[in-house]
Amino acid sequence: MLLLSSISGFFLTGSYLLDNVVTRTITYFLNPDALLIGVMVMLVCIALIVSVIYLYLFYKKRNFFYKDRIRKHLETWITQIIMEEAPESIVISNKFYKVLNNHVASQFAIDELIMCKKNFSGVVAENIIALYIQLGLKKYSIKKLATKNKWHIRARGIQELYLMNQSDVLTTIYKNTNSNNEFVRMEAQTGVIHLTGFPGLRFLDVISYPLTEWQQLKLLEQLRLFPKKEDLSEKIPGWLRSKNETVVIFALKLADEYQQFSVRKNVINCLVHPQRAVRSQAIKTLITLADEKTPAILLGYFSKETQANQILILEALRTIATEAESGFLLNLLDHENDTIKLKAAVVLAAVSENGLTLLEARGITQPEPYQRIYRHVKTVK
Repeated sequence: MLLLSSISGFFLTGSYLLDNVVTRTITYFLNPDALLIGVMVMLVCIALIVSVIYLYLFYKKRNFFYKDRIRKHLETWITQIIMEEAPESIVISNKFYKVLNNHVASQFAIDELIMCKKNFSGVVAENIIALYIQLGLKKYSIKKLATKNKWHIRARGIQELYLMNQSDVLTTIYKNTNSNNEFVRMEAQTGVIHLTGFPGLRFLDVISYPLTEWQQLKLLEQLRLFPKKEDLSEKIPGWLRSKNETVVIFALKLADEYQQFSVRKNVINCLVHPQRAVRSQAIKTLITLADEKTPAILLGYFSKETQANQILILEALRTIATEAESGFLLNLLDHENDTIKLKAAVVLAAVSENGLTLLEARGITQPEPYQRIYRHVKTVK
């Protein structure tokens, strides 16, 4: 009983103290002086927020009109260029040169000129490049290229210089083709191709970092801009021996894209490459460069390949195989994998005169799965 009495007393005392604190707090905040201080603090906070918003909008508005003035000047000059006026005849005020000392202004001017150059060619494009140099914008691009610690600035500098056809910095750009930063080396590799065409592929001799799938697509697209195709038969064999497997894959794509029939033997050697991705591309390239021996060569490596590559081979054989491969294809109907059976059946029906008959007979003796395979082949044949 004494313990219960003590506990009850403790809680009653605590409740009293809490009520007392709450009462004093409410009384304090209801005091007119405290309310006035609270209102003043709130007004100051609102004023600060409004001021920050106003300054932000003011900066955005000033920046917009600032850029708009530069745009109007550039549009006037570019219009004169399009009307076949020489850039050196355009009068540029000293005031505008001073404006371009501002980083925002110079970058905006560079971006505008690059965008315009992409839309024009011939004399107009050359004059836009001349205006880029006349305005002294090249020095800003070179400064970006020399940046060491900020990769995005260096990549942007490389892009500006090659898009403006500044071939005199080609050596510096080439040094970045094996940069440890992916984006810098991608821009540099694209840049040397843009400036020199097929000879720019020499960076494949030295790069140690991988070429991504996206970068390979970009480089192939860049090469398509050069109408004069060059013989790569002397270079591709060396690239196919590269320790960098992505260089090997890209070299195989080049052989495929530019129909380099003279390197077929080198492509065949890649069918035993330790990397599956290389072998897959070698199969695709060999199919493009196919001759009468290709089906037999592909089937010779068939059993050693992964299932994905086996399917790739069978899909290709549908267009290049002959009656001579019928025996091998017939044996594949006993393969443990149903997809391989189906692909082999499709090829067999396509290359053999009695292929469908053989499949129908197999479906009678072994209904499952050969009846389904026969019905499928009959619909796609």
